[in-house]
Amino acid sequence: MHINHKDFPGFIDDEHIPFGLINYNFKDVLKQSIIELFPDNQTLIEEQIRDFWPKKRAIDSVLLMGSIGSIGQSTKSDFDYWVCIDGTRYSAREKKLLQQKLILVEQWAEEVHDMEVHFFLSEIEKVKNNDFGEASGESAGSAQAVFLKSEFYATNIMIAGKVPFWWLVPESTTDAQYKKLWEIMQSGSEPDPKWFMDLGNVEKLVKAEIFGAAIWQISKAMDSPFKSVLKMAKLEVFLENIGTERPLCNILKKRVHFYERFNQDPRSVDPYAMMFDQLLEHYTKVGNEDVVELLKKCLYIKSECKLSGANSIQEQTFKTDIIKGYVEAWKWSPGKLQHLDNIKNWDFSAVSSLGQQIHNFLIGCYRRLSSKIQQQEQLVKIEDSTVIGRKLDSFYTKKDGKIVYLKRAFDEGLLLSDITIKAELDLSSPGKKRWSVYRGEIHHWDDKEVASCLLKESNDPMDLVLWCVFNRIIDTRTNILVTRNCEPITEESLIKFVKQLEEMFPPIRISDIPRNKLLAPSRITRCLTVINFESWPNVADLQTVRTAYQTSWGELYSVAGFEALEDLRRDLFHARRKPEIFVKTHDSPHKNRIFEEFKERTQMDFENLI
Repeated sequence: MHINHKDFPGFIDDEHIPFGLINYNFKDVLKQSIIELFPDNQTLIEEQIRDFWPKKRAIDSVLLMGSIGSIGQSTKSDFDYWVCIDGTRYSAREKKLLQQKLILVEQWAEEVHDMEVHFFLSEIEKVKNNDFGEASGESAGSAQAVFLKSEFYATNIMIAGKVPFWWLVPESTTDAQYKKLWEIMQSGSEPDPKWFMDLGNVEKLVKAEIFGAAIWQISKAMDSPFKSVLKMAKLEVFLENIGTERPLCNILKKRVHFYERFNQDPRSVDPYAMMFDQLLEHYTKVGNEDVVELLKKCLYIKSECKLSGANSIQEQTFKTDIIKGYVEAWKWSPGKLQHLDNIKNWDFSAVSSLGQQIHNFLIGCYRRLSSKIQQQEQLVKIEDSTVIGRKLDSFYTKKDGKIVYLKRAFDEGLLLSDITIKAELDLSSPGKKRWSVYRGEIHHWDDKEVASCLLKESNDPMDLVLWCVFNRIIDTRTNILVTRNCEPITEESLIKFVKQLEEMFPPIRISDIPRNKLLAPSRITRCLTVINFESWPNVADLQTVRTAYQTSWGELYSVAGFEALEDLRRDLFHARRKPEIFVKTHDSPHKNRIFEEFKERTQMDFENLI
């Protein structure tokens, strides 16, 4: 972002592109680093880089925020940068060009270095006034503006450019005092004003933001449950101590200013450790041991330190030192450490149990917060509240026919290479079967370990496969084994069906649904009716009908029979935007005749037969 050259990432071929970092000087050590990153450009760097090193600079500061550099950092942590500019100096087109440049650098980081990087173009005056935009993508919108600024100040790491003036003032500075000190500095020479920028003060957190912050954290939990557990707990602790608690960023600033008083202990200035200590103290005091234990597990797993057995012999870092100190204080047994370190090999029921504990805590915490602040005026915009509320409804609310979202503890790691589908006679419904899906290839059903491999049971095999695909449990690479009782359903037919489902109803993340779709009424976007799913291919009659459909709010439904299909007639054929509609049945000599019979019975204009 400091240069704009065709041989380097982020090049924008437009003379109006703003670029260049203020107070960022060319040094030999920097030149060497650039050569290491771009060895193919060594000659260009050594001979010409000063020619395209910018004389005019557009970017005031670049700062890193979040868990990076703390005990909360993991191998999966994103790199979230604030790219601060004086928005009044540039046109909307120029800012758009800079945003495009930043996106190109993000893409380069991911493609070349497998790093997830986000650049947030931040206008200094807007940040100062707590204006962080709308609740879409990575932005918290109006839901928690002061909370976001507080977190930024607590976790920011200077990369280049101007330093936030906030760091210079005492931790107890009021907003009025802060403004006065800024004005005084502008008229002086020491410290030099050109080295600082005004992003605003954080005197206290705003109680009226709690509702927005709470629903935002629950919605983020769909992607990062561990992080949201700790942050949601932080909101509850803040509300309990509303009259006495200072913002964490101000406590940290005091410790940084007087670091020697804290025995130069890294834990004393680690924002993640500070937050965690506050949470443990609160939930221990109120006697909620289940939450205390959950928080401990979440921190330890997220840290990825793995202190058991041979894992304990590893490179010593400030993070391993801090986590080891926690574990020793908690008196955890070697067996417990080994169990947590082996989390990638947990059976599905254990992983699901942890995920359910996490989501139960989040919802419980949200309800407790809601009951305490019902009468308080909240700052969240109606549109932001609507967007986030509809995400929560899609993810958590159970409805007839709805394929349930798996309440996972982790965003990854549940995709299986092998599954086994089993069918048994349902003794409670003569002539019906009970279907179940298991992790791995199961050949010996009397094995004691089989029960721990069970993923889900259902009265309908199509629903079972839908649930697996929808929740990223299986995909086209998964090997599927079926037992003899599953006939006429075969492994080949299921593999083909999984491929069709992936194309028709690809797994989605609720948190990624565009804002404009969530602000509009829910509508059906795609529909698949399957005929004779459990019948032999050579059957000439129409025996069963089951319809799966997805909505613009990210919900997937599965309903059986002609009556259920009739209920969808208006949404399928008379909507302003007609959804994609497909019909599937076995490839057989009777396929077209069965399809025609289906259209005649429904009196619906289906066209796409697959």
